[in-house]
Amino acid sequence: MSENSHIGGGGTSMGVHEPDTVRVLLHDLRGPLSAILLLSEPSGGDAEEKLSRINEQASWLLELVESSLDPATADNVTIVDALEVAEFVARLARVAVTTSIVVESSTDVWALARPLALARALSCVVDNAVRAAGPAGHVAISVSDMGDAVHLTVVDDGPGLGRLARRTSIGLVATRAMVASCQGNFRLANGPDGGATADISLPSGRCVPSVF
Repeated sequence: MSENSHIGGGGTSMGVHEPDTVRVLLHDLRGPLSAILLLSEPSGGDAEEKLSRINEQASWLLELVESSLDPATADNVTIVDALEVAEFVARLARVAVTTSIVVESSTDVWALARPLALARALSCVVDNAVRAAGPAGHVAISVSDMGDAVHLTVVDDGPGLGRLARRTSIGLVATRAMVASCQGNFRLANGPDGGATADISLPSGRCVPSVF
């Protein structure tokens, strides 16, 4: 992922529960570790492509760990290519599942967010959507600029909210906290045609002056 000009800070919004950072980190490490184990299996496939994907997953793991160990690691609010973040998260998620994961957007979309926090929040949302949709299901991530706000919307064709066996609530709690740290909002609801819809809304970065 890339980021452009630094815009400033921004803490977690008032009223949002602050999750246990260690548990959140462990939750976030589970997906990449599972993907690396799957990619390392002695099965068919292009070895060079597998190594490239392992490298991407391992680099993401290192970024997660370093951001947790080093308070000086900057993850400030900045102009972020929201489409790039969505494609990055989808690419990581596809490695370990057979669920169809597509990213939809007609153009580049710029938002104000903390790049790492946004990627972690969206990863949690996509992980839940994939689990709900199942191995033969479908998950769509749409990225849109509505003028004053950017929306990253994840839709799945699973059974809907409250109809799956519960695992841990840490993912949802962490998602809300990380989106709040981006000065954004998170909404989760049943879809109009079944399944669930999760929406992350962020301030638009279109009209913010860039300094390169």
